[in-house]
Amino acid sequence: MQAEEIFGKGSVWKAIARTSIPAVFTMLVMIVYNMADMYFVGKTGDPTQIAAISLASPVYMLMMAIGTLVGGGGCAAVSNALGNGNMKLVKALGSACLVIQTAASVMIGGAVLLFPDAVLRFVGADTDTWQYTGEYIRVLAAGMIFITFANVFANVIRAEGAAKESLLGNAIGTITNMVLDPIFILWMNLGVMGAAIATVIGNAASCLFLAYYICQRSSGLTLSPVFAFQMPKSFYRVIVLGIPNAASNLLSGLSNTISNHILIQYGAGTIAAIGVGGKAGMIVSMIVMGICMGVQPVIAYNYGAGDRKRTKEVTVGTAIVSVVTGALLTIGCYCLRPAIAGIFLKENSLLEQSVHIMTIQLSMMALIGLYYTGINFLQAAGKAASAAFLSLFRQGLLFVPMILILHSLFGLEGVYWTSVLCDLAAVVLAVTLTVKAINRKRQ
Repeated sequence: MQAEEIFGKGSVWKAIARTSIPAVFTMLVMIVYNMADMYFVGKTGDPTQIAAISLASPVYMLMMAIGTLVGGGGCAAVSNALGNGNMKLVKALGSACLVIQTAASVMIGGAVLLFPDAVLRFVGADTDTWQYTGEYIRVLAAGMIFITFANVFANVIRAEGAAKESLLGNAIGTITNMVLDPIFILWMNLGVMGAAIATVIGNAASCLFLAYYICQRSSGLTLSPVFAFQMPKSFYRVIVLGIPNAASNLLSGLSNTISNHILIQYGAGTIAAIGVGGKAGMIVSMIVMGICMGVQPVIAYNYGAGDRKRTKEVTVGTAIVSVVTGALLTIGCYCLRPAIAGIFLKENSLLEQSVHIMTIQLSMMALIGLYYTGINFLQAAGKAASAAFLSLFRQGLLFVPMILILHSLFGLEGVYWTSVLCDLAAVVLAVTLTVKAINRKRQ
C-alpha cells in the first residue's frame, strides 16, 4: 500500500521530505492564488477595491473553515483508519466528507445570498466599500460549493499518500485563476467582481481534477454518499478531528471582522495597507503550515499503528524543519518588505505604512512552526480537545480582548502588535501541550 511505504517504513527524514515538499508547493500555489486577486485589483489603482477584498476576508475564511473542518478532519481520520487497516471505515470517511461539505456549502452560501446586507454590516463595510465588498462576497457565496470541495479533497487525498495529486489539483485551480484574473478584472473592467468570478472558476477546475482522481485512481476513497450513512460514526470522526483547524479559521475570520470595525474609522486606505502589510507574514506562515500539514498524515498513521517511537521522531523532526524554514523565510521577507508591498500599492504613504506593519508582524514568524507542529500533532493523535483549545486560545480567547485593550492604549500601533503577542503566547502553549502529550503513555 502506498501509505504504508511512505508513512510507516524507512527514514523519518525521508518521510518528512516526501510528504512536506508537495504540501509546501501546494501552499506556494495558494500564496500565488491569494495574491493574484489583490495584485490585479491593485492594477485598477483604486485602494477602495483592495480594501473590499480585505473586508470580505471573514466570509472567505468561513468557507476555508468548512474546508479545513472537513478536509483536515477527514485527512487525519482516513490516515488513522489506514494505519489500523480499516478500509471499510476509509470509504465511509471519504463519503462523509462529501456529505458534510455539500450540506454546509448550500446552507452557508444560501444564507449569504439571502442576507447580504447583514453580512456586509457584520464585516464592517462602510459607504465607500459597500458596493465592492457586496459584489465580491455574492460571487464567492454562489460558488462556495466549488471552493469548499477543492479545499476538502485536496486535503483528504493526502491521507493515502497522494501529495503530488493534491498539489496538481491546487495548481490547476491557481493557473486557471491567474489566467482569468486580468481578463475579468482589467479587460472586462469588472474589478473585484471579476476577481471573485476567477476564483470560483479556478476552484471548479480543481474540483474536476480531484473528482477524477477519487473516482478513477483512489485506492479507498469514494464520492458516493451511501457509505457514510452505513457508518454514521464517520460523520462524528471527521467533525471532531477537524474542529481545531476549523476553529482557527473561524476565529481568524472573527478577528479580522473586529479589526476591520476598528480600522474602518481610519479609512479604506488603512485597511488596504494592513491587508497588504500582512502578506509577508502570510508567506512565512503558510509555507511553514504546509510543512506541518504535509507531515500530519505520517503522524496520524504511526499513532494509529501504535508506533510511539516513530510518532515522536516524526514530530520532533517536523518541529526542527519548520523552525529552520521559518527563520530563513523571515529573513528573506524582511529584506524584501518594500518590494512585496510595492506589488500591490503605489501611494507612498500606504507603502510606508505597509512596510512598517510587515516589520512588526515578521518579528514572531521564525517560531510559528512550533505552533503548527503542535496543533497538527494533537489533531493527528486524536487529541481534539487539546487542539481545539490551542486554536481557541490563539484566535479567540486572547486575540479579541488583546486587540481591544491595545487599541485603546496605543491606537493603530496596538492593532499592529496584537497578532505578534498572541502568536508568542500560542507558541508557548503549543510546545507545552505537545511535549506533555507526546511523552504520555498511550492509554
